[in-house]
Amino acid sequence: MHFEHRGSARRGRFELPVPIHSRPSPRQNCFSIRGKSVIEELTILFHNRFPFHMTELFIRPLGTNPSLEQLGGKGNSLAGLVNAGFIVPDGFHITTSAYRRFLQENDLSGALAEAAAPDVVKGAISFEAAAARVQTLIEDAVMPMEVRQAITSAFEDLAADRVAVRSSATAEDLPGLSFAGQQDTYLHIRGLDPLLEAVQRCWGSLWTARAMGYRHQMGISQSEIAMAVVVQTMVPAEVSGVLFTANPTTGARDEMIVNASYGLGEAIVSGEVTPDSYVIDRTSLEVKEAVIGAKEQMIVGSEDQGTVIRKVRDTDRLAESISREALEELTATALKIESHFGDLPQDIEWLIADGKLWLLQSRPITHLPPPPLTEVRWEPPEPSAYLGRSQLVEHIPDPVSTLFEDLHMKRSLQYFWGRNLTRRGQHDFVDTQPPASFHVQTTVNGYAYRHLGEPPRTGRAPDYRPRQWVPRALRPGLQRWQRRWMNFKMFNLWTPEWRFISLPRYRREVRRWEALVPSKATPNQLWAAIRKLSEAEARYWYHGGVWNAFSLTRGTESQLHNFLQENSAGRFSSGQFLSGLRSPAFDAHVALWRVANAIREDKALYKAAIATSPWHLLSMLAEHPSGERPRRLLDVYIKQYGHQIFTLDFVEPSEADDPDSIAQSLYALVLQADYDPLARQREVSKRRRDQELEAIGFFEGDTLREFRRLLRRARRYYPNREAAMFHMGRAWTVLRPLTMELGQRLADVGTLHAASDVFFLNLDELGRAIRALLAGDGLPEYRQLTVSRRSLREARRWLNPPTHVGNPPPWISRRVNQEDERNSDDQLKGSPVSPGTVTAPVSLILSPSEFSRMKPGSILVCPTTTPAWTQLFPQAVGLVTDIGGILAHGSIVAREYGIPAVLGVGDATRRIADGQIITVDGNRGLVTLAQVESNTGPLTQQDETTTAE
Repeated sequence: MHFEHRGSARRGRFELPVPIHSRPSPRQNCFSIRGKSVIEELTILFHNRFPFHMTELFIRPLGTNPSLEQLGGKGNSLAGLVNAGFIVPDGFHITTSAYRRFLQENDLSGALAEAAAPDVVKGAISFEAAAARVQTLIEDAVMPMEVRQAITSAFEDLAADRVAVRSSATAEDLPGLSFAGQQDTYLHIRGLDPLLEAVQRCWGSLWTARAMGYRHQMGISQSEIAMAVVVQTMVPAEVSGVLFTANPTTGARDEMIVNASYGLGEAIVSGEVTPDSYVIDRTSLEVKEAVIGAKEQMIVGSEDQGTVIRKVRDTDRLAESISREALEELTATALKIESHFGDLPQDIEWLIADGKLWLLQSRPITHLPPPPLTEVRWEPPEPSAYLGRSQLVEHIPDPVSTLFEDLHMKRSLQYFWGRNLTRRGQHDFVDTQPPASFHVQTTVNGYAYRHLGEPPRTGRAPDYRPRQWVPRALRPGLQRWQRRWMNFKMFNLWTPEWRFISLPRYRREVRRWEALVPSKATPNQLWAAIRKLSEAEARYWYHGGVWNAFSLTRGTESQLHNFLQENSAGRFSSGQFLSGLRSPAFDAHVALWRVANAIREDKALYKAAIATSPWHLLSMLAEHPSGERPRRLLDVYIKQYGHQIFTLDFVEPSEADDPDSIAQSLYALVLQADYDPLARQREVSKRRRDQELEAIGFFEGDTLREFRRLLRRARRYYPNREAAMFHMGRAWTVLRPLTMELGQRLADVGTLHAASDVFFLNLDELGRAIRALLAGDGLPEYRQLTVSRRSLREARRWLNPPTHVGNPPPWISRRVNQEDERNSDDQLKGSPVSPGTVTAPVSLILSPSEFSRMKPGSILVCPTTTPAWTQLFPQAVGLVTDIGGILAHGSIVAREYGIPAVLGVGDATRRIADGQIITVDGNRGLVTLAQVESNTGPLTQQDETTTAE
């Protein structure tokens, strides 16, 4: 006989040749009575003496008191629906106690833990072999007699001809963890023996490869989860489907989404049919939009066991599967269900039989976007302004916090930008500050932009005559001398100024405030520290610091790039001669790689590490007896490199503040036993030297001398940019705990809900709140204000900020028009920043919280990268970003690792899907989209300009 079971996205068929519960138990021996073990006989006697106690332990009525621990997620929800009076098919719960007794009686707890240990396959965790080992243990086990008797009694009382057997794990159907499709469901089960078989297989589905892999990825302990089972009368569905009480795609709370089709809803859930889709207005319950699906087939009950697939008649396919009256009843009921579950948006499964609506499941919608923003306009903050997402704002990919925008962007950075501009001699300082000047770093809909251009130069009186004391005949010579002096200062003094003046000054200021203990600081000290640390960070960027190194790197590489474009007919690019150079970000990666090596060197520690979820890796190292050396190396790593930032906005933690990100990267390195970054870097360096020799043979005479001069200069200044950028964010490691301490004190007096809300006050509001704090008062009006601003920032994350805002001035309009027209349906264009061509699947990573989704051997597609993103590069074979250019962090690190990269595509994260096959051409700056799947791994051509097939 056959049963249908539903998994993650497919439906399979299996045979049951011999009832599992009738097989000999591993525990049975010669001590038996009438073919049963002594334990089984005693259990039967106890059950006959106290039947109510045993049944209550393992069986609960469908409308029992909700209990996640005993009923699992699905059963807990169904119990709530029944108790609230909603119409649910009758049935009963088989509690987690029955599952635990099953493990206990078969001595499976320890055996399962050992058998479930994962394997490492091609640098990734695999549970396939583990699942096979576990399923053998489950299939050979015997259902305890008392559990079987309890199920038998409940099934007889139900008196149903056919039942549905649904798994209900204790960690599923929760707001943050759906576990949708991870365990199995068996439909149209007929008879006691098939029911017992299906129950045991539901228990076994807790240990499938997909279920174990999901738990491992989500950081859920394999040993702490348990399985309940829901048994319900099978209702012959005429129409069934799924309803969302909010739009799961857009996050709109004023819409409901309904999918409906003929037969059982498993066809919709598993994606086997294209259902009818409806968008419903929540207020009026009217249909806003209806799309009639193909509905080619439907799933119905078979005459024997399980289900079968039948074709839908052509006339029915063209008709709506659900009437408008039934649709109105369904949506009205859904609103009541949502209200019952605390107004939490719900994912509801339902069916209709003989005109009656039945509810099968209701669970929270997981990962629901915030409500979409309306009437969003991308307009500059002042007329005729032209804004771009480049340079500094490349390190601010997300919407910014209120305090960062006001304090750092519009005050500290503005001040030192003005100081830097004044040094050029064409502006007075007052004319670089508002209201005479625009804000050079500003925001549009919360996203950071940089003003392209400069403010009006300082006005002079009509009779102003500069250098009027210099004779007219000598003025040209003076101008030439001034240009030479400027070049001399730039190439000979700017780097020493950054290295020996700006950087030490910055680090001294950070150490000065680092000595302040947050809990012992006065409000005045906290207030001063926040402002001074912001000033120190801004000074390091603009006033003799990063800007010096950045400008020299950009200028010298640009000269080399232009020379090669003009003289090599596209044969060479600057990236070919600047690859494989060391940087602090690469050194940080090597340091973490050495921690991974220390873990692999100890076999017991390595075995424990791969069996541990990345989320628990650091705690495992802290407790393992062999973890001392890796812990020591990790402490050194955090001390030297933990200040690296994911974004320049100080509302976000640094790498040291977010140890989960370190754990994810360390875990990935532990799995890659054959990976050696130093050997890989040597290969890239050799390739660079070979390219240089080829270029020397290509160029001749004056052209060769000019090539060597430009290459020598570019190599001299190129490493400085990344070395200077490496220190950015050090001030935030001190500013964040001090600001959080101030936020906690403001929360204690009622000004804020939580300490982190302090980041959503502007500077004037924060100053007012501190003055009230000193007087012993709170400002409760700021509580709702900060919560609203935080929610607005989260909603803005779903916007798609354009690369430029405003009308471009004439001097840049031609380039911008070319950029706006560069992307087609199957090809995207950006800046070619690291040579080579690669074809591979995509890992789409939008934020540090998604680092665990990075797959080895894939192309990293992301908004932008900062130093803390470097940890993903060892697993990447290519890079594509929305924003960035030839000197962005991603381009430099991509060259270090020798992977092709195209940056500044504009909308790559919107156009490219996770897992999609793409080709990255780092020589021409092209990204080609394809639907072809590859099972042979990435195809890399480092020196070819043609797209890999």
